[in-house]
Amino acid sequence: MLQMTPVSAFDKRTLRDRCTQYVRDQIISGAIKPGEHLKEMHLSEEMGVSRGTLREALRPLEIEGLIVDDGKRHMLVRELTSQEILDVFEVRATLETLAARKIVASDRREEITAELRRDLEPLKEPGIEFSRQLEVDLKFHERLCALAGNPTLLAGWRNLIGQIEMMIIAAGPDKASGRMRFDEHIQIVEAIESGVEEKAVAALSDHMNDFCSRYVGDLVEPELQEAAG
Repeated sequence: MLQMTPVSAFDKRTLRDRCTQYVRDQIISGAIKPGEHLKEMHLSEEMGVSRGTLREALRPLEIEGLIVDDGKRHMLVRELTSQEILDVFEVRATLETLAARKIVASDRREEITAELRRDLEPLKEPGIEFSRQLEVDLKFHERLCALAGNPTLLAGWRNLIGQIEMMIIAAGPDKASGRMRFDEHIQIVEAIESGVEEKAVAALSDHMNDFCSRYVGDLVEPELQEAAG
């Protein structure tokens, strides 16, 4: 249960943001699963807020693509199809390898890779929670795109954030956690730091390909087999 403290009328935005984070954490933890409807009355009572405040809190999650309207004025957790998963991976890999190429060619390569190393430090924390691990992982990949110096590239990556989160959430902590470790990401930084474009692109491509096969292979393969049969 979300621990709410009394707030003034001037704290409405903060309250809404806290509610948004609570629902996001429920989705990330698997307490609310892909395809499941959000029980607004239950959630509002659990958090001690009005239905109106809850609906405001859900808007950012809808914009991100984490939740969608079912057409009957009810919200449910987004569930990606196998084709959507493959499409997102294709676009994400293209954007991030382009970012790596641009950083390799940049005069600021050493400075940028130092920043990326710092972003990975929290992944060394013993017993890091899955929600925190996911937050650090996504921040690293977003920073990779941001430091490439191409605003259009960054905007394209940010448009995928909801789908990326849903793929990881669908895989669950048991599968996803192992691929969001420090060791898995520092290889990307070291490859970019080397200044060899082919090495940087290969490191990111390997990371994305393994991400796809380990995280969502079991979601994609049954549909592909059914289509082939």
